[in-house]
Amino acid sequence: MFNQYLRAFVIGSSFFVFILYFLAVKKLSHEKFANFSYENYTLYAPIALGLYNILALYISKKMNISKRYSLFLLSIIAPTLVAIFIYINKIYNYTSFEQWFGHIWKLYLTYFIVFNFIIYSLEKNI
Repeated sequence: MFNQYLRAFVIGSSFFVFILYFLAVKKLSHEKFANFSYENYTLYAPIALGLYNILALYISKKMNISKRYSLFLLSIIAPTLVAIFIYINKIYNYTSFEQWFGHIWKLYLTYFIVFNFIIYSLEKNI
């Protein structure tokens, strides 16, 4: 059983999973960063993504649902948690609703693609 969770962590924290996040954050305007360190982000993001994939496996087993459905649930839960975290910690200096909305819909889209296509494909084929 431990091997399944280790496998989930390795897949979730792999290059194919985190590269989209790194590229997206790198393209953000540096004037918008308040409490942000790209170096810390590059350290913690793969760990968080690996833990999210472990959580998806745990939910799948605990609720007796498919891994695909648990990844879909996490593609909604994870960006919600991230959005709350960036808002509470004032990570970005957004001054308008449009800036926040733009960031958040891209966040949800990225998580949807990563969890439902990339992680699912890796889980299915490795």
